[in-house]
Amino acid sequence: MPGDKKIPVAFYFDFFAAARQGVSSRLFIEDPAVKRRAVIDTFLETGADAFVIGRLPGPFSYAAGGFPNRIYLPGRELPENSVWQFGENEETIYREDYLDIAENGWNRFLERLLPRFTGYEARDLPDLFSQVRVEGEKDMAAWNRECVPLLCGAALTAPFEVLIAGRTMFRFFEDLFNCPELVVAALEAMVPDFIKGAVDSARYYGIPAVVITAHRSAGSLISPRHFEQFAFPYLRNIIDALERAGMRVMLHLDCDWVKNLPYFSEFPEGTIIHTDGSTDLAEIGKIYGDRFILMGDVPALLLARGRVEEVKRYCLELIEKVAPRSPLILSSGCDVPMDAKMENVQAMVEVAAIIK
Repeated sequence: MPGDKKIPVAFYFDFFAAARQGVSSRLFIEDPAVKRRAVIDTFLETGADAFVIGRLPGPFSYAAGGFPNRIYLPGRELPENSVWQFGENEETIYREDYLDIAENGWNRFLERLLPRFTGYEARDLPDLFSQVRVEGEKDMAAWNRECVPLLCGAALTAPFEVLIAGRTMFRFFEDLFNCPELVVAALEAMVPDFIKGAVDSARYYGIPAVVITAHRSAGSLISPRHFEQFAFPYLRNIIDALERAGMRVMLHLDCDWVKNLPYFSEFPEGTIIHTDGSTDLAEIGKIYGDRFILMGDVPALLLARGRVEEVKRYCLELIEKVAPRSPLILSSGCDVPMDAKMENVQAMVEVAAIIK
């Protein structure tokens, strides 16, 4: 068993809060104040110890912050109470854009990219970014009033993941073979803007920690050669720069990263590794011991379809496997799903509370 320290529990969710509070998905997206109150009230109901990041992004934030895709919205293209969907099969970044990014950087390129799929014009962007910051300030103030600890002050998506989302997976994988030098040039140019944006945001909101999302660069999807050429150097450079800036890093890793585990030796001690249930947390612990803080990884399906007893058993087994070797934050694998049962989410907190 893990010893005499309580196992902390942390969550991140969005549409789970809408469902729990009886708010339509459409209103939840369109009214930031409704979203803010629903998420905070739902979090307080869980009894957990911390929330991952206090700023609650809307469609524009996602588009500008790492998911360059058209978003299909509830009450518009989708039914009123559905979860939004990202059009990842629709190309928004073109092969010729690699050179544009390499020459001008990512932020300058965003001015041309966002109007392609958001419906906004370039002249609208300054006001939209200003609105995002205003709502972020309101989010943070609301969390602070409730005295809720937040793990991260900023978020970014790894450059590899941003390009694959905009190019589409099929076209991007073709590019890795057909024009690798252009891809590398774009990736190198993206890194400085990503670092500056994350550091500035984390400092602005007063939480010196950044969550980095990576998924399609997992070893279950690309070869080690491509990981070493197109993904790892830029992820490592970002993490190194964040550490030099005094930032703690959380890596949110979707898909199976077991084949990538040897590369983790270059990540700073104390990095939080949050997995979605596909990567074996116990295996990370066997290799790295207490070097990292491991976080996860109760599966979404179990939270949505399982029984309370099954959730508790999974959590106990996870704690028994991981906590003797590594610091553990109990959490859902990725976000808490919209159709999760509150009693299952609360069961995680109950199990953590009895572990000594």
